[in-house]
Amino acid sequence: MGARLRVFLTQEEERTLWELRRATTVSQRVKDRAEAVRLSHLGWYVEQIATHLHSTAKTVRKTLNAWKTKGLGGLWEASGRGRQRRWSEADIEYLEDCLRIDPRTYNSLQLAEKLCRERQVDLSPEYLRQILKKGVIWKRTRVSHQKRQDPQKRLAKQNDLEILELAAAAGEIDLLYADESGCCLWSAASYSYYFKGEQKRQEQTKKRGKRLSLLGLWQPLVTFVCSLVLGRQDSEDFIKLMHEQAQVASAIYQRTGRIRVITLDNGSIHTSLAVKQKLPQWEAMGLYLFFLPPYCSEMNPIELEWEHRGSRSIGRSDV
Repeated sequence: MGARLRVFLTQEEERTLWELRRATTVSQRVKDRAEAVRLSHLGWYVEQIATHLHSTAKTVRKTLNAWKTKGLGGLWEASGRGRQRRWSEADIEYLEDCLRIDPRTYNSLQLAEKLCRERQVDLSPEYLRQILKKGVIWKRTRVSHQKRQDPQKRLAKQNDLEILELAAAAGEIDLLYADESGCCLWSAASYSYYFKGEQKRQEQTKKRGKRLSLLGLWQPLVTFVCSLVLGRQDSEDFIKLMHEQAQVASAIYQRTGRIRVITLDNGSIHTSLAVKQKLPQWEAMGLYLFFLPPYCSEMNPIELEWEHRGSRSIGRSDV
């Protein structure tokens, strides 16, 4: 009968194996091998270790012998094992450049076809998704006019908006946010693989199909009202809603002296001649319109509110 296979560790080696067992950056297989060596040092038999780790006695003996001959390095797989990968880091960098630069969206099948066509690297869409999980995810894109923004005007209006928000928080004014949204059978913004923590932007394209339009007014933690039409909202719809708000503002102003301010973008129905002619009348009633700079609609907090409401709605929409 042969001698019992067992290893003996120094205090430093035992502490290293214990820390390795709890590490989050090594594979489970390496952790199990470290535990097998540590249990052998504590006096466990090979068969007991195999049962505890749901392994075989042969595997445990191989691990213990590797520790005796190679030390800590014997817990890891030897280099060169397994099938050689068919792609290089340069191939993935090429796909990342395509995702960042090309003005279109990609799914995994399209990326696999592009990689095969442009760099002669044949990968399945499923395998490519596993590789891309390290840096990119499948998410929705958004339309954007960011390149048309005036940074100075945006900064000035951002400061003004922050002052209004502070006044609203102090109860000095009523601050509301207005915007249009809606849904249709065709959505311009689709989904694409893109980098984590970032969002792919697309220039706007022509809308198709009839649109169910909503003109909403949101006062955080207080109220959310909207008007609904089939088609597009026009200046008459906007004036009607603003006149109702002016009547509410007049009653509040007479009772408390607090004015009502509505934040909105530079949409054509907001800045039409008919609307401009109504501004002095509304201001006399205590209602003021605060216009954001051109192409800066994302500064309006109601944009995010529309997005949340759209994500909870049934069916496809472009909100």
